[in-house]
Amino acid sequence: MTTIEYENYDRTSVSYNETRTPIGLPIILEHLAATPVPLGEQAVLDAGCGTGNYLAPLHGQVGTLHGVEFNAGMVKVARERFTDDPEVQVEQGSATELPSADGIYDGVICNQVLHHLDDGTTTDFPNVATFFREAFRILKPGGVLIINSSGHDQHRDGFWWAALVPRAIDRMLQRMPPIEVLKENFLKAGFVDYEVVVPFDEVLQGEQYLDPSGPLSPAWRAGDSSWSLATEEELAKAIAEVKSRLNDGSMAAFIDDRETLRAELGQTTFLIARKP
Repeated sequence: MTTIEYENYDRTSVSYNETRTPIGLPIILEHLAATPVPLGEQAVLDAGCGTGNYLAPLHGQVGTLHGVEFNAGMVKVARERFTDDPEVQVEQGSATELPSADGIYDGVICNQVLHHLDDGTTTDFPNVATFFREAFRILKPGGVLIINSSGHDQHRDGFWWAALVPRAIDRMLQRMPPIEVLKENFLKAGFVDYEVVVPFDEVLQGEQYLDPSGPLSPAWRAGDSSWSLATEEELAKAIAEVKSRLNDGSMAAFIDDRETLRAELGQTTFLIARKP
C-alpha cells in the first residue's frame, strides 16, 4: 500500500488546473540552483505531480523533468500537457515506490502530497518515512529534496473557509504529518542542511481563493481535498452558512477576520534539505 485516495481525483483532474496554483516557484528554483549541477542540466523528479501544475512552469528552466503520479486521471491530464515532449516524462506510480534508479536526480520536489500517503490511524506516518528514504535513494550526492506541506496551525487557520468545515479539518490533520515529524524524517533519512521557508503572500487557489461564494461550487471545493472529508451533513451546514452570510452581508467581515490569521501563519511551509 502506498497512497490513500479519499478524493475522487479521476473527477477532480478535469478542473484541477483551474483550482490550484503552483506556489513557491522562486523557492524551488533558488534551492535547485544551489546544487552542484547548473539548472539547465538538472534532472528533477516531481513526486505526486498531479496534472503537471509544477512541471509546466519548471519546463524550460531545468534540463529534464520526471513526474510520478498515483491517480490515473491525473496522469492522463498531465501526459496530454506534454505530448511528444522529450524533456518531460510522466508515469503512473507511487511516492513510496519511486520508479527510478539510485542516484540519478539533482532535485526531488513534492507539493501538497504527503497527507495522501497515510490514513491517519498511526502517529508515525510510515509511508511518509518511506517516501523520504526513496527520495534520498534516487538523489545524487548534493541533490536537494524540496517539500511543500502545511503545518497544522496553517491548515486550520491559514484558509478562510476552513472554519466552515472544522470537523473535516480535524480529519485532515490526522493524515497530515506535523512539521516537526517532517524534520525528523529528513534527518533519519540522512539529509543535511535542513531549512524552512514560509511564503506568506502565496495561496494555493490563486485568484479564486477569496471568492466569497466559492464554497458553493463543487469545482471550487475541489481545489482542496479537505472538503472531500466533510460529511454530507457538514457540507450542507457549511453551504447554508455561506448563503446566509452572503444574504446578510456578513461574509466580507468573516473573511477579513480569517485572513488576519493567514497573514500571521501563511498557508504552506517549504522544507528543504540536501543529500550529502
